[in-house]
Amino acid sequence: MVDADAAEAERLRRMLCDSETLFFTVHRAGGLAEALSLLEARRFDAILADVGERGDAETANLSKLLAQAGETPVILTTNVYEKARALEAVRAGAQDYVQKSQLNTNAIERILLYAIERHRARTRAEVQYAVSQVLTESETVPQARVRILQLLCEFLECSVGQIWDSDGLSGNLTRAEWWHVPSRDYSHLLSVSQGMCLKKGTDLPGLALSNGEPAWLSDLAPYSNLPHVAAALQEGLRSALAFPITLGTEIFGVMEFFSAERRGPDEELLKVFTNIGNQVGQFMAREMAEREKERLTKEHLLILDSTSEGIYGVDLQGSITFINRAAAEALGCTRTAVLGQNSHSSFHHTHPDGSAYEAQGCPLVRVLTTGQGCRVDDEYFWKADGTGFPVEYSAFPIVKDQRITGAVVCFTDIRERKQLEVELRVAQKLDAVGRLAAGIAHEINTPIQFVGDNAHFLQDAFRDAMKLQGKYAQLCQESEHGPVSERTRAEVKAVIEQIDWAYLQSEVPRAVAQVLDGVDRVATIVRAMKEFSHVDQSADKAAADLNKALESTLVVARSELKYVADVETDFGPLPPVVCHLGDLNQVFLNLLINAAHAIGNVVEETGSKGQIRIRTRQDGDWVEVDIQDTGTGIPEEIRDRIFDPFFTTKRVGEGTGQGLALARAVVVEKHGGTLTFDTVMGKGTTFHVRLPASGEPAARGAAAS
Repeated sequence: MVDADAAEAERLRRMLCDSETLFFTVHRAGGLAEALSLLEARRFDAILADVGERGDAETANLSKLLAQAGETPVILTTNVYEKARALEAVRAGAQDYVQKSQLNTNAIERILLYAIERHRARTRAEVQYAVSQVLTESETVPQARVRILQLLCEFLECSVGQIWDSDGLSGNLTRAEWWHVPSRDYSHLLSVSQGMCLKKGTDLPGLALSNGEPAWLSDLAPYSNLPHVAAALQEGLRSALAFPITLGTEIFGVMEFFSAERRGPDEELLKVFTNIGNQVGQFMAREMAEREKERLTKEHLLILDSTSEGIYGVDLQGSITFINRAAAEALGCTRTAVLGQNSHSSFHHTHPDGSAYEAQGCPLVRVLTTGQGCRVDDEYFWKADGTGFPVEYSAFPIVKDQRITGAVVCFTDIRERKQLEVELRVAQKLDAVGRLAAGIAHEINTPIQFVGDNAHFLQDAFRDAMKLQGKYAQLCQESEHGPVSERTRAEVKAVIEQIDWAYLQSEVPRAVAQVLDGVDRVATIVRAMKEFSHVDQSADKAAADLNKALESTLVVARSELKYVADVETDFGPLPPVVCHLGDLNQVFLNLLINAAHAIGNVVEETGSKGQIRIRTRQDGDWVEVDIQDTGTGIPEEIRDRIFDPFFTTKRVGEGTGQGLALARAVVVEKHGGTLTFDTVMGKGTTFHVRLPASGEPAARGAAAS
């Protein structure tokens, strides 16, 4: 809690202490300097901060606090609520902006809990998805494991990560891959670990191996008698976590991480790492199975009944020669029923949309013909009962005496992974909408204000008109009984002059027109939000108008773009594109927000607004969407990394590094398109999205030029 007012801070602290459902440990800093010192010394779950001064000083203080806080959610508190300040704070990276006088125990508890849990859930989902991506894209086990060590060290803010392999027979552990932060040398610990052979129950990795579950040492000091721990303490490390790499009941090894801070156990985090251990275990099992399939004969492959992945073999005609237990269970059949049956006709006969899958287009047929193995990331297998499920599979030829005699197929049910990907994309869309919510509210508020002003004017005008109508009624009544008196005529003229009837005659129609214009503007924003938030109702793609989708996305992002850039559109005629529109809306928003941020860096230096140009064209069976900005450009040394998960060049709190990674996954992997870019330093960047209009997969890749 950052607050210079001790009494106010104590009042808020008592509110937190009065919570009946949660226990808060509150640390107070009387000023920014003390807060930065505390943040440097330890980790916090959330920050309540009153940064004090207004104007540039407030903005500078908030920037310093956010930079030091890193990913920790920051909620700003204030004695006087101002909408403009709230909007600036949220744009700068604050989670919320609340008025102290409006807080009570329930409100402050809810605000903190939501911020903390939202942050934790998002980061945990992102790290699991990133691990899945690494496992999918890596060609070898060592390559994948080193990258995962780096990802998890960065996620945990740990300094050193190691993987210990189990030899499977004796159960002893030996150190395999390792990674540490490049800013410091940990050669002593790595050297000691390299020469060790740990038994079950020995040291932290041995404890995780023995129990088959994560182990956490929040303070290494009491275990300094262990050589492994002693070396870590000597390197300035204070706590450690280890969890097993598993597949079912089998343990392949242990992943271990060291931190320079003392940290207590986190049950939810341990569950995440249990899942990651299972993911890595499945990947290792698959890689081992595929190596064995290339080396062993069909009889030897039967030992793979012990793996959880489905495996079956075929001869040159595609007839099934063997199938393991996991494959038979996944496909809902018995071994005896499918032996001798054609695998394509049995499991691979139909596309998800119900159209026939011709055998000539089956990757397995190409393996049997060419002898070249393949890996397919997104296919569909069918069970004996007629239901289907998504899979990824690899197929490799069986070679005897330099002749191809058949092939082996290894597949995995990826329904859970696909669900995780959907949840992550939905979470990112909600996060994007949340970041833009304040700006959208402001965009709606402006027309609502002049609608209200004009409504008040019309109310007053109607009241004046009723006065005149009353006098005209009196005049009509007199005229029925004879000449109208001069007094009545004078009163009518007086009312006309009093209410300025000529003015009302000219202004009332204009007020009505402005009300209708304001209502139309609000309706446009709401309609754009509805179209942008489109949720794909099924796994099947549907035809959509990309020009209309871009227009809706521009309306949603207007508050983020208008302060830094003028937007120019050049929409050419496009055919309906078969796609997942909800996912593409998110891709377009990510690219537009990135363009705005890139131009924002230039605007800070020049003070002049930049330009974003959006162009659409049809190119044969393809459609192209180009999003060009006049930002800083992308440095050459990072161009090969911008599509990597968690890679970002933005300041702390401004991005997760998932936007372009998910954009590439949606465009390239989900739609069979391409996502490329051209960039010139100091001139700007253009991203090119190419999509097949028919929705059929085409050449894949994401490149930079």
